[in-house]
Amino acid sequence: MTCRTLVAAVLGAATAAVLALPAVASASPHDIQTTPLTVTREKGHVLACTGTGSGVDVVVDLYDNDVFGTHAAVSVRTPDDEYVRGGETGAGLFDKGRIRREFVLDSEASGTAQTVVVSGAYVRSGSPKRVHEVYDEPFGQVVTKGWNYPLRAGVTVRTMGQQVRLTCGESFAYRLTTWRPDSTAE
Repeated sequence: MTCRTLVAAVLGAATAAVLALPAVASASPHDIQTTPLTVTREKGHVLACTGTGSGVDVVVDLYDNDVFGTHAAVSVRTPDDEYVRGGETGAGLFDKGRIRREFVLDSEASGTAQTVVVSGAYVRSGSPKRVHEVYDEPFGQVVTKGWNYPLRAGVTVRTMGQQVRLTCGESFAYRLTTWRPDSTAE
């Protein structure tokens, strides 16, 4: 075997080995990855709103993620009491530009409950913003890349005989790809 034939054989084998690497490893934004990765593609919405009317202060944070679920945190404060509800909720907070959901909020101080109806509409507004986040979790470094699409929202809350118009600050739809170390790998 000549030197030229040997070099061609080695280069051919190296090329075949690189092309045979798993897709997850080649798709990872990590430079050096020693543990297997889990890749998720996520889409959803984030809406954070506040408002005050007739002595009622309202805070509403809504979040949905097609992989990790739907969460709502709603707080209504009066001069005499505070009603709170937070945690996972059923899907459907955001539905083709509309928001309408009824929540029951509890008060630890008085032991009573109040019904709150959150309703409104949202549309995309403004240019998409590129997302690139790197942060640490117990099993290693996590990288998220994708896009946030700003939303303009008009939302009101009806509770305690009052209707309170909310101002929404952080509001966006998103599409992300996240690479995180596989915590089940040994």
